[in-house]
Amino acid sequence: MPARVPALGAPGRTRRMWFVCDVLGIACAASTWVLVLGAAGVLLRAQLLPARDAAYGLAHGALFHLLAFLALAAHARAMLSDPGSVPLGAAARGPRCPLCGCAQPPRAHHCMVCRRCIRKMDHHCPWVNNCVGEDNRKYFLLFTLYTALGSLHLLLLLGVPALRGYARGEWDSHSTLTPRASLIFLLLVALKGFLFASAMFATQLHAICTDRTRIEQLRRERAGPGSGSKWMNLKAVLGHRLSLAWISPFASPGPQRARGALFVV
Repeated sequence: MPARVPALGAPGRTRRMWFVCDVLGIACAASTWVLVLGAAGVLLRAQLLPARDAAYGLAHGALFHLLAFLALAAHARAMLSDPGSVPLGAAARGPRCPLCGCAQPPRAHHCMVCRRCIRKMDHHCPWVNNCVGEDNRKYFLLFTLYTALGSLHLLLLLGVPALRGYARGEWDSHSTLTPRASLIFLLLVALKGFLFASAMFATQLHAICTDRTRIEQLRRERAGPGSGSKWMNLKAVLGHRLSLAWISPFASPGPQRARGALFVV
């Protein structure tokens, strides 16, 4: 059962945070931060600071670190936000979950890792150590977006100079140049991040526009009765008014609801 811990906040105001105590999930989430921060440090030390053009190093360093910061901010929001857990205890009529005992609303599914029923649960992602559900789907989408953009930027930073060197004949059969270990590390991190994040972003965007979670797609279930157009479904996740808040991991997609206590599950 979840352990309830009082939340700290302003007097007369409470909020609820969320954290899943899963060893594998914590390790995967921590490794995500280590890889992103490690790639940022290696890029700065091995590629940007030694650059002869200060403007080049400053511009690309600022862009990459901005994308990395936004990706990690979205990751933290996705990890520490309640994904849409169904309250425990007595409720109105309706089917009950045989595992946690809550009154299970339509389109809610029980997560064996979180040990709770999650509204519009898409899947449990170990890389954010949390479920992706109704209330944190925007943050997960932004995490995959900024990770894919940052990885693509890193691939271009590594690939364009290599292609230029190849065009000048520096990579022929008589060349003695060997890639440094730091550049190989950056290439592997960027390639893995781009392939994983771009695939997850595409699948999440498709699921949002069609209003069908991954579980519903696997079970071949139809979309919910309130499903609208693709544009309306996108606005329901990112926010009802088109603005820069759509791409901000610090802006909530809807008005803040009253929060309870801190839950550690």
